[in-house]
Amino acid sequence: MSAVVLSLLVVLGLAGCGGDPFQAGDGTDGALVVGSADFAESELVMEIYAAALRGTGAEVETKPRIGARESYVNAAAQGELTVIPDYTGNLLQYLDPQSTATESEQVYDEVKRRLPPGLDVLEQSPAEDSDVLTVTRRTAESGVRSMADLGPRCGQFTLGAPAEWKSRWEQRIGEVYGCRFHEIRNLEAGSVTVDALVEDTIQVANLFTTSSQISENDLVELDDPADMFPAQHVVPLIGRNRLTPPQAAALNRASRALTTEKLTELNRRLEVDKANPADLAREFVAGI
Repeated sequence: MSAVVLSLLVVLGLAGCGGDPFQAGDGTDGALVVGSADFAESELVMEIYAAALRGTGAEVETKPRIGARESYVNAAAQGELTVIPDYTGNLLQYLDPQSTATESEQVYDEVKRRLPPGLDVLEQSPAEDSDVLTVTRRTAESGVRSMADLGPRCGQFTLGAPAEWKSRWEQRIGEVYGCRFHEIRNLEAGSVTVDALVEDTIQVANLFTTSSQISENDLVELDDPADMFPAQHVVPLIGRNRLTPPQAAALNRASRALTTEKLTELNRRLEVDKANPADLAREFVAGI
């Protein structure tokens, strides 16, 4: 058992000592409590889960923007959250930082094996929101369409990526693809990074696969033939035995319908059209 899981079990044993940010709505009144992490896509998927559960006749309370994984994993294990969306690769890294699993089913299976008592996951969705290296169409047409193509040419390019990319991936991309960038600039994945790529201030950008800005700016995602980046499927993290079989089945149906393409389009409507996430969720669930 990893040190992270052991520390989580200690936290669970100390539950009830001190203040609790979830105390006002911990699910003990019969309502199912659906939460989200502190970013827009997680809140959107939270609303999808809530709409699916309401379709079974359940009373549902939402708690958006809870914060970091440490907070919501503990809350779910303590029964203060019924369900929250997570991502398989990042959840596995949290549970077992030494894991080297990258392939979809392998990552999912390891997550299930490493979850502490009180937690479970339902079916993983086809939708993934994983790291992806992107280039402009011009760079792709020069012969860079995969990370294998990129490797020998990395010395010509500057990468724009979030601050944690360097410690997490710089050594690994060198080992796997022989890639050593001319420079790595700390840029948050988003419009600033995309602008820098389009303006040729950087030549490679680390973005995420459901970003609407990839298609909006005609960027090219580089294939990752060696699976350096782990699978990151959207998955419902649940408190064990907190859902009835019909409720779990409703979430599984929603998960099966959520593809990367569909999630990307929902994100585009959220980011570009400024649509309301609850409205998008109700529309999505009504169509499955």
